[in-house]
Amino acid sequence: MCAAIAAARNGAKTAIVQDRPVFGGNASSEIRMWICGAHGAHNKEAGILEEIQLENQYRNPSGNYSIWDSVLWGKIAYQPNLAAFLNCSCVDAEMDGNRIVGIKAWQLTTQTWHAIRARTFIDCSGDSILAAVTGAEFREGREAREEFGEDIEPLKADRKTMGNTLLLQLRRTDSVQSFVPPRWAYKFERPEDLPHRVSGVHAHNFWWLEIGGLQDTITDAEPIRD
Repeated sequence: MCAAIAAARNGAKTAIVQDRPVFGGNASSEIRMWICGAHGAHNKEAGILEEIQLENQYRNPSGNYSIWDSVLWGKIAYQPNLAAFLNCSCVDAEMDGNRIVGIKAWQLTTQTWHAIRARTFIDCSGDSILAAVTGAEFREGREAREEFGEDIEPLKADRKTMGNTLLLQLRRTDSVQSFVPPRWAYKFERPEDLPHRVSGVHAHNFWWLEIGGLQDTITDAEPIRD
């Protein structure tokens, strides 16, 4: 979003193609991860991101995610030089040698194919959609420690990736609420049933509760979700 807004403000005719119904990615009502940004006494998010966050503070002091969605949408929808394509999936690219000159995208809501040609493309999908359809080199998993001299990497390269986090929502009530699990629910009845959980952390977010990181999170996306 920040790249698209900046390009448009600097005079470039710009399009933003998003395969979801809202902007923001993880920082949207679909995933609900607030933009945390830089922390510390002398660190601060500035520029377009601060502009967006300040508007959200003004319009959305209670932190409602639906209102946050509307703040993000408004920054795109009312930015001159910027065309928005929501619910629109990039499915192919047109190449001129080793350079991308156009993309093909399917918009689910209007049942329309869009052909977008441009001089510059930025892939912010997270899983590098354009790399797979353009023949670009890419890699999966973690590299070996010695390759770049990074001490946090494993000794040997592997295919592990980031898992998919399960979203839990809790609400305090005035009375006891019954819970009837479905027949197919997993049961974790003892701490030993979750051997890799983070211990000693008192937080509202269960970031240790993830699935799929030992599988191909793209090819196996459907069974991972199930």
